[in-house]
Amino acid sequence: MNRGELRTLTSRLCEDPGQTRFTPAQYNDGIDKAAKQFVMDSKALYKDFAITVVAGTAAYSLPTDFQYEKEVTLNGVELKPISRASLQGMKSDRWDDDEGTPKYFIIDPEEARKTLTLYPKPTSTDSGTAIVLTYYPVPSTMSADGDTPLNGSALMVQFHIGLAHWAAWLLMSYLPQTPEISQKRAEFFGNYQAKVTEAIQTFGNTKSEPLGFHVKDVRVR
Repeated sequence: MNRGELRTLTSRLCEDPGQTRFTPAQYNDGIDKAAKQFVMDSKALYKDFAITVVAGTAAYSLPTDFQYEKEVTLNGVELKPISRASLQGMKSDRWDDDEGTPKYFIIDPEEARKTLTLYPKPTSTDSGTAIVLTYYPVPSTMSADGDTPLNGSALMVQFHIGLAHWAAWLLMSYLPQTPEISQKRAEFFGNYQAKVTEAIQTFGNTKSEPLGFHVKDVRVR
């Protein structure tokens, strides 16, 4: 479904086919928020970002749509994540001038940096080799009714109905919470959960920890 079709479906779920209870802009915003939430909950949409190693350069800019990493490889060999604090604890002197074939990576999404940092710093031996950062992106905001959510991925079409249910769940939270509306919101969220679970099972990204969802201050399993 494209944005226009999702908006029509969402408005019907909200019993608002004329889109007067909520404006078209509110429906569009709810659908975009639903796509972002789906990516975080399902971990089903990810991208590869290729970087060419430069000798003596440890830090490389993250993609602009980076949300968090799935894995990092150097010439097909997986690197291990590590923090600055861990390196500082391991080393009695400076760690940022150590050189060698990288074995670890640091993701530093802080606004001033937004970098992928390799440790140790690559040398001329590694120059020209390929780093592949596989990451979960922030999905693009749709700007037209013909746009398809979740970065236009054809694989994600099967989960679009879940976006409409999450958007309806969000929009109806703006209304007075009568028992009827609360029940409808619970149904919408349950339908969204089902689509997230289906995506996790389909793409094999299950975790050892049971799938959980956060609703305000309550964790639902």
